[in-house]
Amino acid sequence: MSENQTCDLKKDACLVKRSYDYKVFLAPVVISILLFLIGQFINPGFASINNIGNILAIASVLCVGAAGQTLVIISGGDGIELSIGAMMSMGAVVGSGVMGGLNGNIPLAIVVILAIGAIFGFISSTGIWWIGIPPLVMTLAMSSVIDGFTMAISQGRPFGSAAPFILDVGGNRLFGPIRWLLVAAIIVVVIFELVLRKTKYGNALFLTGNNRTAARISGIKVSKIVISTYVLAGMMGALAGMFLLSSVGTAQMQMGTDYTMLSVAAVVLGGTQLSGGKGTYIGTALGAVVLVALTNVLISIGMAPGVRSWITGIVLVLILLVYSRQPKLRQ
Repeated sequence: MSENQTCDLKKDACLVKRSYDYKVFLAPVVISILLFLIGQFINPGFASINNIGNILAIASVLCVGAAGQTLVIISGGDGIELSIGAMMSMGAVVGSGVMGGLNGNIPLAIVVILAIGAIFGFISSTGIWWIGIPPLVMTLAMSSVIDGFTMAISQGRPFGSAAPFILDVGGNRLFGPIRWLLVAAIIVVVIFELVLRKTKYGNALFLTGNNRTAARISGIKVSKIVISTYVLAGMMGALAGMFLLSSVGTAQMQMGTDYTMLSVAAVVLGGTQLSGGKGTYIGTALGAVVLVALTNVLISIGMAPGVRSWITGIVLVLILLVYSRQPKLRQ
């Protein structure tokens, strides 16, 4: 590598964190508004304050589930986390079992599921980084492993129960239409956006996803960034399971399955590049609102669940096709 090339890569390292285009928020915001207007036209009351609050509360679960997905996709290397749904199911089932309906067991439940999520995330990152298994293949395989683990723990049936406080977070309101679940999700959004924009890890993550050669030249240990990212994704997937449990009320096997592809769509719809190196968690949150609003519009029309799933699937494919046409940086 020539000296000029080295200087250019170091320049990329200095500039990568400055890339922050607020225009990426425009598309999901406009689409959300249009969906609410369409819903209101079809079913008067759809755009009421209370119903919007309900939609935002449901979107909160997807928002938290997509947190880890955001980090993985930003990290580049064709990273996509296909075990998010399985991780959410595990978090809900194991968390419910550990809590046993007691508020006093909530801290232990959170520690247990975060530890399990971290272990599975570490296993995924080891296969991806050290063995060289493509992320798509590795995380898809881990999804089956996690489902098997959850099945073994629960013996295929619900056990334990959610603590009253967890149920209150999902069902009770802070004021008006604002549920505690939405407040908790907003806290997660703020924390993760600060991590991405104000920490050394965030800067290193963007540079790693943008150009791994430049990252190495800048002194960043790319292996640690990639491994820690998948570990964090596992932990956030497990924590999202607690949000899902709070929203639904009971834990079931594979209850988080649908969230895998929805998390990818929310991330991409929010403006994060599939090629890595560019993205924002606020955009992911807005993308989650779009997807949940779309589902509710289809329900308002009165579509059968099968047709609803078919249309949602087509929309997801179109979203991925449109956004995946972005030019991919050579690593």
